[in-house]
Amino acid sequence: MTGRVLIVDDVVTAGTAIRESIDIIKSAGARPAGVLLALDRQERGSETGLSAVQEVREQFGIPVIAVIGLQELMQYMQGLGRSVELAGMQAYRERYGVEN
Repeated sequence: MTGRVLIVDDVVTAGTAIRESIDIIKSAGARPAGVLLALDRQERGSETGLSAVQEVREQFGIPVIAVIGLQELMQYMQGLGRSVELAGMQAYRERYGVEN
């Protein structure tokens, strides 16, 4: 395989699956072109203070683009008045997240 490959994923947690995908792409002789995510959960990466998405961007020098981020999803849920779901998202962000 040659050329450039776009990685498409639903979400990123620690970025492990993306790193593995990049290794597979490179070992096949191609180059990763970027990553397209459905949702950026804006989770902390590995001890850098950056989010997992920011770490992938910096480590591999490729764009990582999300359709929507957790903060935007939370704003949408707030607009719908979905306070129970929003409270769960806020607790999740406080435990695992970074502010992007």
